[in-house]
Amino acid sequence: MEEIQKRHELVRSRIEKTSASYQAQANKHKKKVLFQPGDLVWIHLRNERFPSKRKKKLMPRANGPFEVLERINDNTYKVDLLRDYGVLATFNVIDLSAYQADDYLADLRIKSSQQGEDDGVPTNQGIEEGPKSLTRSNASSKVQAMAHIVKKNQMEASGLHNQNVPSFAHLIT
Repeated sequence: MEEIQKRHELVRSRIEKTSASYQAQANKHKKKVLFQPGDLVWIHLRNERFPSKRKKKLMPRANGPFEVLERINDNTYKVDLLRDYGVLATFNVIDLSAYQADDYLADLRIKSSQQGEDDGVPTNQGIEEGPKSLTRSNASSKVQAMAHIVKKNQMEASGLHNQNVPSFAHLIT
């Protein structure tokens, strides 16, 4: 009887060890996401939960931001959801993602309204005006010109000015 109990303990410990190993491997790339009350989150609109909000392919897949009201546990949160959604306000962490404000848009508005500064639009100063559309012949001539410049720079760098060295730049036409 004592021998059977030892074997059971041995088998149980091996099962626990392999389970822990499988769990560690399965959760290797899993990120632990925790929200605090007051955080803003996006809610992913799944078809099963929000059938009225996801009728078409081009409808938004997430909506928000909504405020987290309560953290029930690590996987479940209560969100300040509007009543017109017609669902409970409790969500799994899989359906939530952190809301990040678009502060860069406000910066762009401020910077673009300053007097005497460039608004970031590139200018064509000192650039020759070429054809507006890129055709196969234009692309081919530009590639040939670039290959010539690369070959010239390689020869100058290696000190081989007058020798004919094969180039590794090939044209595909």
